[in-house]
Amino acid sequence: MAVISEGVSKSDRKKIEEILRSTDFFYEFEIQIALEIVDETVANGIEKSGYYWLKATDEDGLVAFANYGKEDFSTHSWELYWIVVHQNSRHKKLGSALLKAVEENVRKYGGKILWLDTSGRPLYASTEAFYKRNGYELRASLKDFYGPGDPKQIYAKVLQ
Repeated sequence: MAVISEGVSKSDRKKIEEILRSTDFFYEFEIQIALEIVDETVANGIEKSGYYWLKATDEDGLVAFANYGKEDFSTHSWELYWIVVHQNSRHKKLGSALLKAVEENVRKYGGKILWLDTSGRPLYASTEAFYKRNGYELRASLKDFYGPGDPKQIYAKVLQ
């Protein structure tokens, strides 16, 4: 049974990289950006960095994480930056559990809408289906955003 907890530490960095690499979904620069966000959060804390973290751990240790934050240019919008489950731990509903926990925290902090973006490449069809199953609506598609044939799919959910 997985346990969800808040925060991120320097000791989580290597496992977060392993989780990201296990999926074969991310470009190298995306993995480096995620690790930079870990470093910034560890160095400056949640308050200064603006990055919030949730982690799922089980008998194998850290197996999934989510990273999110308040949109500075909005009174009520928050963004989900990352939600990733280790390839060996997929189909255990960890992504859904993390997403629900993120939504609860965003509501607790006064957020009204949670935004996220993902790739529209065929590889990401299961990711888009996951968001739709969890009540997210496609709000925009930016053709060739990440690269040729790789659109940015922007989803949102109004939190009740």
